[in-house]
Amino acid sequence: MTKPRMLAMAAALALVVPLLAATTASAAAPKDPPTPSIPQRYLDQPITWSVCSFDAAVKRLYPQAPTTNCAKVKVPMDWANPDAHPDVQVAIAYSQATGTSKGLMTTNPGGPGGAGLSLSAALAVDKPQLFSDFDLVGFDPRGFGASTPLQCITTAEALNALPVTPDYKERTKLTHKVEVAEAKLQADACAATEFGQFVSSQQTVYDMDFIRALFKARQLNFIGYSYGTWLGGWYADTYPSKVGRFVLDSNMDWTHTQWDNVNFDPFSGQRRRDTQLFPWIARHADQITGLGGTPAQVTARYNGIRASLTTLVKAGESSVRGDNLDGLIYSAIYGNTRFIRATLDILVHDEFTKDPSDSGEVELAHVDRAWARLAPNLQAYDTLAALRARYGVSAAASPAPSPATVAAAKVDSLKDVMADARAEAATATSGDQPVNLGAIGTTVRCNDTAWNKDPNFYLDEADRMAKKYSFFGYMNGVPMCAFWNYAPQDRKLDLKGSPRMLIIQGELDPATAYEGSLRTHNDTKQATRFVAIDDEGQHGQYVGSASSCAEAIGDRFVFTGELPGKDQVCGTTPLPEELSVYPVKGPVDGKAVPLPKSKAGSARTNPMLQQALDTVAATSLR
Repeated sequence: MTKPRMLAMAAALALVVPLLAATTASAAAPKDPPTPSIPQRYLDQPITWSVCSFDAAVKRLYPQAPTTNCAKVKVPMDWANPDAHPDVQVAIAYSQATGTSKGLMTTNPGGPGGAGLSLSAALAVDKPQLFSDFDLVGFDPRGFGASTPLQCITTAEALNALPVTPDYKERTKLTHKVEVAEAKLQADACAATEFGQFVSSQQTVYDMDFIRALFKARQLNFIGYSYGTWLGGWYADTYPSKVGRFVLDSNMDWTHTQWDNVNFDPFSGQRRRDTQLFPWIARHADQITGLGGTPAQVTARYNGIRASLTTLVKAGESSVRGDNLDGLIYSAIYGNTRFIRATLDILVHDEFTKDPSDSGEVELAHVDRAWARLAPNLQAYDTLAALRARYGVSAAASPAPSPATVAAAKVDSLKDVMADARAEAATATSGDQPVNLGAIGTTVRCNDTAWNKDPNFYLDEADRMAKKYSFFGYMNGVPMCAFWNYAPQDRKLDLKGSPRMLIIQGELDPATAYEGSLRTHNDTKQATRFVAIDDEGQHGQYVGSASSCAEAIGDRFVFTGELPGKDQVCGTTPLPEELSVYPVKGPVDGKAVPLPKSKAGSARTNPMLQQALDTVAATSLR
């Protein structure tokens, strides 16, 4: 690493790390739990395979793909005590290498809670050599997707008793009261069944090694995104001798706590919005009607729209919330091509504030008028059908969108989960009627690391961050982890005995801050190689990357095992409908090393992979 780059990185860390040092929850240093053996009965279990529901979609996109079969396998609820609880199921998908296999490859899309059953096949559609070179396994982590679901059970009475705030961004006594009450209810709900304490990263790591052993693979190869990097790092620390080729993309700061990670989000989300999305909207003022021609004008317009939304909610005339708009934007800016979707979200809410509906909801006319405010070349990056599905509206003559389209288009934040649960409770016939909040991914965070148990700690921090980061600084209110009664199954990662793994990180990632990824690399330099991408903010880089340089490095490692001899900085490609990359002042700042371009590099991903990435982004706030 060159000295100027080291200084740039150190300067960036100096801006953020003191924040973490001042606020991180205090806890004793974690101790690694023992590594359990696998009882033979699990390896000998009969498995019923059938063709996966997504196999036809795979073959439409890549007809030469091998058939992917799916099954559910039994694993202990608690690997430390296999006989103490009923077994649970993990859903897996498998396809055999079409060529000479280099081993077993699995993947994870992120979360916590992202369902990854189809991800390995989706990545191979974009990169067919994966089909040729590896036996591919996809899986839904325990508690989520088609695996045994985590159930967070409460009652209608408890939900009906919750207070309500018109805007979580307003740091009032009422908002504080709401956040504390909701967090306690969520913690109680997710701990209501015995499974809740075992929906954790460490238990999932044990499941992953069971999958490796089930297929009699000597080692496991892995491509993990976002929370998948946390999972990959924990696997490598637990089973270093079983680590094959691990690509860890868009990294969490997985050598530190879950709280340290979520506390980066307001900073990194604000940076992506303010340095890339809003300047991009301003540069395309001739193709986007009515949002402004400078970043300052776009910011002012956004703030005005948001303020109008909150005014309508306070007046009892609307259920379209300003904090929901923030959530839509935050999740949309995970992807570069999703800048168009984020822009449409702003336009839809602008249309609503100009002409609020009698129903108090976004209606078809708002969506269609927003769509008309985009030039055709920008419309090409999305569809009107997907936008309508995002808002749950449709034209009378139009066919209903598919469930997959609706799932990929909508954002299901924890605030939305609570709103849906309240609506269900309001129609309950009795107060003790159970209501299932569903599988809340925060449960994993609570089980992974120690959290401060004082709600005032988080209220003070959210109040402070709301002032410092106006976009989404309030997002980290009181977490359910403040009320979680189970001890965390934590570990201290040093990767002792692990082979070297590849870390890929965009400079302006909104969901996993560059500074946190760099810090984890610095903690594990003996076992990681770091590839930074200058001026790039997309969340998820390897496979269909905006950077052909990063793609080429990833390909060489995955398919040949070759890593660069030292850390690298890659360049990237322009944002949608632009001819050049606009530089952003940040921790990398143009120290890119030119490398050969990859033939696979592309700004657009296949629809199956895009759906998988959108779904994870949509549930990221849970």
